[in-house]
Amino acid sequence: MKNKWIPAAVLIAFVFSLLPSFANTWSPQDFVRLVKTVEIKGEVNQPGIYEVAWDANIEKIIEQAGGANKDADLSSIALAQIVANESVIVIPKKTQKKKISINSADLEELDTLPGIGPAIAQRIIEYRQKTPFTTLDELKEVKGIGDKIFDQIKDEIML
Repeated sequence: MKNKWIPAAVLIAFVFSLLPSFANTWSPQDFVRLVKTVEIKGEVNQPGIYEVAWDANIEKIIEQAGGANKDADLSSIALAQIVANESVIVIPKKTQKKKISINSADLEELDTLPGIGPAIAQRIIEYRQKTPFTTLDELKEVKGIGDKIFDQIKDEIML
């Protein structure tokens, strides 16, 4: 009976001697991705495809792309958001419309305002030649510009 257990004990000892080498073969790090690939474009200094840390958020990705440029509109971007692997991030451009000066704009510029055609634009020019506008409300004194048209253009004009 003793002799039957000896080969089994040797086999068990052999298997246990191999376990430490199996444990060193794989580690949990082998199953965790350390980087992800992300494309960033739009209003950044160096658009392109970047490998970033797996837990990188949009702010870190923008930094890696050389930062946002002066035309970037980050107000609608969730900078703390972590994006998925192979994501595409587009940084939009500011869309601030240039205001038109009622004291210095030419006929073509005034004609671009909603409700203002060439005839009213010419009247604005004639009015300001006599007396420059000192307030935006004075524009309502020009024939053809009432409250309705003024309300349409008041956010697009300046003195």
